[in-house]
Amino acid sequence: MELEKFEQAKKLKEDLDRLERQKRKLQLALHSCSLGVTIEFSTSKAFFTRKDEVTINNGEIIKEMISKELGRLDGHIELLKEKFEKV
Repeated sequence: MELEKFEQAKKLKEDLDRLERQKRKLQLALHSCSLGVTIEFSTSKAFFTRKDEVTINNGEIIKEMISKELGRLDGHIELLKEKFEKV
């Protein structure tokens, strides 16, 4: 039982660390002086798959997207912290 709790706590801590690193990177990106986003996508037909990309350089739109993602990450981090404390 103790080993199971340890493994569960270890997994939660790894997930929490990963999300906090991602949050720090997003915060740095939000405050950077130059923002650009490249979106990669694939179009799939019966015998033909083509990869393509679109670039977005509108800083305000990118900042809005990053802010929304930071809000989502904050909520997820809080949930993981609560689970970690219970274990």
